[in-house]
Amino acid sequence: MIKRIMISISLCLCALLAWFAWQRPAAAPVQGSVRIHLPDEVWQAEAARHAQWRVVTRRLVSRASANTLHYRLSQLQLSPIAILRTEEVVLHAFDDARLYASRGEAVAAAVMWRQAGIEVNIIRVNQSLYMVGLGRLYQDRYAELLQQRLDREGRPYRYERRIVPIPTWRFTFAATDMVAARVLWKKLEASGVMMPVMMPEVRFQLLYGSSLATPDEFGRSVQRPQPAASPLSPSAG
Repeated sequence: MIKRIMISISLCLCALLAWFAWQRPAAAPVQGSVRIHLPDEVWQAEAARHAQWRVVTRRLVSRASANTLHYRLSQLQLSPIAILRTEEVVLHAFDDARLYASRGEAVAAAVMWRQAGIEVNIIRVNQSLYMVGLGRLYQDRYAELLQQRLDREGRPYRYERRIVPIPTWRFTFAATDMVAARVLWKKLEASGVMMPVMMPEVRFQLLYGSSLATPDEFGRSVQRPQPAASPLSPSAG
């Protein structure tokens, strides 16, 4: 009797641990747009305190997004200055639930995922183990969408949420007075550039002064690494 009770308790604990392990990606709270009207006296007081101001775009975490925004800003007849940094962000990692004893087995599993429309890559864990990666995403909404697709497939997968350091991009422009900075800020908002911010030059230098990049440095930062052999190719090592 006691043995059966202990077995039941163990099974309940295992079920509870499995429930925690398979929780859906935690999404960041969605914040609506906030607009605060500052009286002219406040703007005038701030302008008197700080002679120079900067406008800074939001953070980007992909090369493609950085390239696209740089092009858009250039089309607006602006001269964007890149801010390059390494920052810690949330990574959503999805993988096939199984580990494979050979590359051939991993390739076969990857083909099945690809047939379902899931982009995959084969990851070599060590000399004798392989895994199939199903996605590495930095934005909650994309992680939610991928999870929904994987759930529809009905095949077991693993999800892990972790903090990782990655390259990030922002853009700023030459320092100017507050009036011109406000005009630029409004121009960016009107053109669809999301969430630009204004800040005094003193604060900008504290936050980003050491991270400004030359055009050449920006160009190198958005160059993609040379592609390796296809993960499904038999010749891929």
